Amino acid sequence: MDASALKETIPENARAALEPTPKGARMRRRAVAVGGFSLLVLGFFVAIGAGRLILLLLALAAAAGLAFVVGRSLRSRKGTVRHAASAMQSAAGTAARRPVSNMRTRKTERRERARERSRERDRGKEAGRLNARGVELRREGKADAAVEAHTAALELVQAAGDPSTEALTLNNLGLALAHTGDESAAIEHFDASVAILREIEDTHHEGQVLANLGFLHGKGGRHEQAVYCLEAALDKLEPDSRAFRHVQEQLRRAS
Repeated sequence: MDASALKETIPENARAALEPTPKGARMRRRAVAVGGFSLLVLGFFVAIGAGRLILLLLALAAAAGLAFVVGRSLRSRKGTVRHAASAMQSAAGTAARRPVSNMRTRKTERRERARERSRERDRGKEAGRLNARGVELRREGKADAAVEAHTAALELVQAAGDPSTEALTLNNLGLALAHTGDESAAIEHFDASVAILREIEDTHHEGQVLANLGFLHGKGGRHEQAVYCLEAALDKLEPDSRAFRHVQEQLRRAS
């Protein structure tokens, strides 16, 4: 197969890549010229008997090349060592900063918890003050103002998440509502109070609220409901308490 036929068997893209370029031609010409000049110089030295000088020059060139390679390797290794040292220093700095950052986070969390506990104590104190004020207002005959005070107290204890105080505040609000004549709302608040006290197993206060619920039913003429609530209250109250004796007296009157 001749050269032109062989060329046709090569794919077009590969054939284009094999075609000589102007730049490649110039480089080849330079390589040929340099090679020819080198051979001419070498022949000259051989002709004048300078073989030892040639060997010396070749040895110096080899030594220079070796020194260049070794120096470049050392510079590269030095850069690698510097990079590794920098990375280790950065990692050490990060590791050193991490405990400090964690410590600051824990301190911030502790401060926030302390502030929240302080807010809860403040809410509890204010709710206690409002409840006490509501009781005074109810005894003074100012039932509407008492309802407002107990309602405000209820909002505070619900925000604080204090079920025991919430149940007692519901009871106080039920008493105030009963004094305004709103018996249905009073019953709802007594029922809600009983449900919470039963859940947290506060038996004594559950008996007191049941007694208040029984008194309200009796006042409204609901005799059967009143007896049921008062008998349930006796089962919860301490036998030697004043509330127990008061409920017993009411049951005697009802019978």
